[in-house]
Amino acid sequence: MTPKPSDAVELVAVDDAVLDALVRIAVEDASADDVTPPLTADGSWSDERVAWLRAYHRDRRACLAGPCRERTWAVRAEGTIVGAVRLAAGPTDDAAAELGIWLARSTRGRGVGAEAVRLLIGEASASGVATLSASTLESNRAALRILRSAGFSTDQPGPDGAVEARRAPSRTDRA
Repeated sequence: MTPKPSDAVELVAVDDAVLDALVRIAVEDASADDVTPPLTADGSWSDERVAWLRAYHRDRRACLAGPCRERTWAVRAEGTIVGAVRLAAGPTDDAAAELGIWLARSTRGRGVGAEAVRLLIGEASASGVATLSASTLESNRAALRILRSAGFSTDQPGPDGAVEARRAPSRTDRA
């Protein structure tokens, strides 16, 4: 029997050891385009992408109030690093933030993403963030299902298939 996600999933700070594990799982079991900006024409992992990923997480250790106005955590499921989540503070409103998530392919479909989003909502609430947003694609049905189950409302897809999601505050958000 698979353990309940709440028993097996946690968000952890990205120190150097966790960052090494995060980079390893990204390169071994995630699409480079799911994890980093399109830094290579063919969407492959490269030294440039790995360097970007390391710098990105190192720069976001300071918290939402830091210079990047963004924070990341690694997602650990059943003791193994399997992806990452982020909160990015709004440009003018500290009570609003955008969330993001990526998971290793082998982790998907097991409830880890839904539990990680639930935990991230708790982190957002504890940081004073009331309103959350997320962006995904209409073709990413799993992400849409997770967002909707977490209380996000979604817009109609744009011409490019982009879907914007928003979530208002809830009394049950604290983790």
